[in-house]
Amino acid sequence: MPSHDSSASRFRRPAPLYASVADAIPGEPDPSARTELAHDSAQALLHGVYRSSDPEVVERVIRLAAADGLTDLAALWSGSPATTLPGALWRLYVLHTWVQMNGDDVVRRYRAGSRTIPGLRYLSGFAEPPDVDQVRRTMDDILRGAFTGDLGLALRRAGAVATIIAHGTAHLADQDEDDERTRQAERLLSTGEELVAAGRHAEAGRLD
Repeated sequence: MPSHDSSASRFRRPAPLYASVADAIPGEPDPSARTELAHDSAQALLHGVYRSSDPEVVERVIRLAAADGLTDLAALWSGSPATTLPGALWRLYVLHTWVQMNGDDVVRRYRAGSRTIPGLRYLSGFAEPPDVDQVRRTMDDILRGAFTGDLGLALRRAGAVATIIAHGTAHLADQDEDDERTRQAERLLSTGEELVAAGRHAEAGRLD
């Protein structure tokens, strides 16, 4: 899984979802205004979708980073702490994008991890045993839920997914004596812990 601040070198910005979001993305942000810009853009995106009754708008948000759109999100949000709204959404989008792009590998890691920590399987919402299409649909549902349902629950579900995959990655790394997989497991576990912490902050009304 890529680290939180990794991003593609290419990007074609999608059509603006809302004028307020478009206005908040001038290109490379001024470092002195980065924190305010990150929070304003995340709030604009979240609140704009939450108030919208148009399902097409919701689906455009789900696909915001699907092609090569993590670069602008990285410029806006990747430096934000996990327990802030932009930091939480950044980690959620990175996990979602990684799962969508690596379905077969994710299923293998998830199956290995779910045997280690079965208690988190119910929170993740993945079927047993999961297949690639189902895993991708579930991650879509989690991301969609962050914008249209319970943000705290969506973040905790994503945290459960990352944690299970982290344990599976560590198990496979031990089998193969693969140091790179071990480092991936550590990053995934960190992401899972951060998403869970963000979810708890959201449920307490302290994610801003």
